[in-house]
Amino acid sequence: MKAIGLIYVALLCVVIGPLHSNARAKTTPNVLLIVSEDHGPHLSCYGDRNIQTPHLDQLARQGILFRNAYVTESVCSPSRSSILTGLYPHQSGHLGLTTHGFHYVGPVQTIYTLLKKAGYRTGMIGKLHLEPESLFPMDMHPIQSPNYEKKGLERYAAFAGAFMRASDAPFFLMVNFPDTHWPFQDQVEGRPSKTVTPAQVSSFPYIGFDNERIRSYTSSIYNCMLRLDGCVGELMQQLKQSGKEQHTLVIFLSDHGDEMARGKFDIYEASNKVPFIASWPGVIKSGTQSQALVSTIDIVPTVLELAGLSKPAELSGKSLMPLFARPALHFREHLFTEKNADQIGMYYPRRAVRDGRYKIIYSLLDDGRKNEVAVNYTRNSAKPRTDAVAGSPTLEELKTAPEMIQKAYRDWVQPAKVQLYDLEKDPYEFHDLSADARYTTIKDRLVNVLLRWQEETDDPLRFPDKLRKLTQENDTMRVSKNMQWKYPEYLYGNKK
Repeated sequence: MKAIGLIYVALLCVVIGPLHSNARAKTTPNVLLIVSEDHGPHLSCYGDRNIQTPHLDQLARQGILFRNAYVTESVCSPSRSSILTGLYPHQSGHLGLTTHGFHYVGPVQTIYTLLKKAGYRTGMIGKLHLEPESLFPMDMHPIQSPNYEKKGLERYAAFAGAFMRASDAPFFLMVNFPDTHWPFQDQVEGRPSKTVTPAQVSSFPYIGFDNERIRSYTSSIYNCMLRLDGCVGELMQQLKQSGKEQHTLVIFLSDHGDEMARGKFDIYEASNKVPFIASWPGVIKSGTQSQALVSTIDIVPTVLELAGLSKPAELSGKSLMPLFARPALHFREHLFTEKNADQIGMYYPRRAVRDGRYKIIYSLLDDGRKNEVAVNYTRNSAKPRTDAVAGSPTLEELKTAPEMIQKAYRDWVQPAKVQLYDLEKDPYEFHDLSADARYTTIKDRLVNVLLRWQEETDDPLRFPDKLRKLTQENDTMRVSKNMQWKYPEYLYGNKK
């Protein structure tokens, strides 16, 4: 595999090498967007003491670390749809995974189409996982598979280095590393060189429960993080050797939270809150941090501003450039996240909004059904490690947990229409305050903010008849290779 990769790199230099530099290259910066999979801020630069992540820590020391960064939805395709369009999934139509038949609907512009028109070279290394692929014009896309086996990881940096050195024209390169996507491998091809064991870690605090089985998943995620950190180090070395480090904005983030209890597929803090680091020598002051509420819908406006391009009117996000200069700037009053269809078997559409302290989760369904995500996690956790959604205590195990934790899991399985959390006092969302009369004013205020946002962003699921049709179609849909949804017609008929 290494030999094939080296041959490809050589051919890559031949194919894209003839591209000529231009005057824009001297004034227009490059963008290196690094996206990892399925993990929260389990980095030593974020204060995690279970492992050391020196390469990502170094990136944070060189630039800015965001403490309150969120993806729009906690599953791969919808999340990445926002990263690359600046639109919420309900705006673009990418309501779930491409492997379950979901795709963009209507005339959607991606950062690839916008930058390509502006003279950028564009590339991607790793999976795209968005449809249709025609919306992503690329000069290079050498690794297109998800590579969930995590093999041949040395290729990612090698391909990236060849692309960076092939021309002096400005580039946009997205590198998608496969860690920590399921299956969790403790070690692949000697990566990481030294692993941690379940005895050396404790379960993530947002789970609220600890036993040896859950720790085995937790330690595996940490080992994936160590492997990821090494890959980022190799990639940054290639950028340095290309001579373009001083003229490149580097952004690192995860596409959503862990595939563990109350994480992936849902809308809690562990679902949507991710590490987010940006570095740009001479522009972003080294070693800075920001508490600002930032979202992945802000990435496209940021890149467009640094490229000297105007922001399309339909984008809800904001450029992060002001925060690069003033990290303490009050950037956003409210931040929104969502959950739509995701995939068959994980249907439970919800919306959420938070301000500087409080957060509500708003369930769209009123038919009394249980949260399929919670049901799957708490049931499948009794299975062996071959099951993906098993990093959760079972309902039987929870009988030994404190009543507070038991109630939190009951609220996960059968949530109230509106859940309210004080993130300052309760960052892991164990205490739903929605029934407490002392918080009625706060709850009502945030509900009104959320309903207004749904209207402003033209959320189709705010209409009961459209939500009912999507629910009915989801309930009758079966997984197949050629799943054909009708939702583009009844949700977005005017945009087709």
